Amino acid sequence: MARPTCRFALYRRIVCAAIALLFIFGITRVPEVHAAYWDDVYQGFEQFSRLPGDVYQLKESYRQTQEDLEKARNSLEAYQEQNAQLLEQNRKLTDTVTELKNLQTQRDQASHRNKMLIITAIILLAGYFIGIRLLRYGMRRRSGRY
Repeated sequence: MARPTCRFALYRRIVCAAIALLFIFGITRVPEVHAAYWDDVYQGFEQFSRLPGDVYQLKESYRQTQEDLEKARNSLEAYQEQNAQLLEQNRKLTDTVTELKNLQTQRDQASHRNKMLIITAIILLAGYFIGIRLLRYGMRRRSGRY
């Protein structure tokens, strides 16, 4: 009994393998050998011989890209440094402008105070002279000389 089972398993494997081969070759359609076989082989060798040149071009392109990336990084660092310097300069200018505004405000206040002082002095002086004149006029009138 052991023998028929082994044979059955063997036949089953052979049939499965045959079906698999038919399926693979039926779908992929293995190309037929034609007269230009040596041309295809030559073209294959020619393409294979071009590979080192293509690899060199790829390496050169990679190196160039790395150099460009390094230049971009350097310029980015330079821009960042310049930006930091400009921010510091902007802060200093802002402080200077604020200080100048404060000084201008103090000057305006001092100027206004001085104007008010002068106007008050003029009014007091004019009031003094007008008061003296009125006082004299009143005294003359009372004394009867006028």
